[in-house]
Amino acid sequence: MKTKRKALHHKKRANVTPLMKTYQNYFFDLDGVIYRGDERLPGAREFIEWIEATGRTYLYLSNNSMSTPAQVAARLQALDMPAPLERVVTAGSAAAAYLGHTHPGASAYVLGLPPLAQMVADAGLHLLGEEDGARAQVVLVGLDRALTYARLSIAVQAVLNGAAFVTVNRDPLLPVESKLEPGAGSIAAAIEASTGHSPYVVGKPEPGIILEALRLIGAKPTETVMIGDGVTLDIPAGHNAGLDTILLLSGITSRAQVASAAIQPDAVYDDLAHLLAETAGDGVTPH
Repeated sequence: MKTKRKALHHKKRANVTPLMKTYQNYFFDLDGVIYRGDERLPGAREFIEWIEATGRTYLYLSNNSMSTPAQVAARLQALDMPAPLERVVTAGSAAAAYLGHTHPGASAYVLGLPPLAQMVADAGLHLLGEEDGARAQVVLVGLDRALTYARLSIAVQAVLNGAAFVTVNRDPLLPVESKLEPGAGSIAAAIEASTGHSPYVVGKPEPGIILEALRLIGAKPTETVMIGDGVTLDIPAGHNAGLDTILLLSGITSRAQVASAAIQPDAVYDDLAHLLAETAGDGVTPH
């Protein structure tokens, strides 16, 4: 018999039902949930194995705009995690998928690394270069380490000409080794300031990546839960996509930060091992 526990309530959602259910679909953030650095976190592999054994579905969702799904899958596999390529969605792959069904066959100008441009081409869009980029129907912004003033100007002109404006995420800074570098959000902000147009944002905390993940597997929000460690990233993204959300304390968020969060998760657990214990019927109580 499951033990009673104190339910957390959203500050911006009334009458939340206590989380006492299992789901058909599980979406997982990665860093702080599945692994931390080069260490697999407690319960991660066992939770995925339980999902597979019980006929449920899961996806790994990465906000990373640099890594391809194949690179993310390889890292997971190196940690002895089940990670078929089709179970990985990155902000970059979600952005490409979004453009593929909202602007099928459109011309696109991409500020980003070559793998992002290739995913856009694979989604059926026609890539334009610098000579004709200003007439693109879509501008997609990702992390672009080869960005020049000329290329930025082309993107600005395309948006001013009416191109749809999409960014992989709004991250202003990117931690690289012992320093910080400008992120995709910095590039998007420059275009936004120049044009007065705000981009459609795919990555968390916006719900775009989750909406694309739902679409990918044909899932309903009511049958799906978002599990993450970021109370300002994963939880708002899941909440705004209509999902229940579970916060884990195995990553970047402390218990005190949860208490003061603008959008509260539906439940909080120490890690996936504790969540699995209750999900599988062992009655562990979340905090």
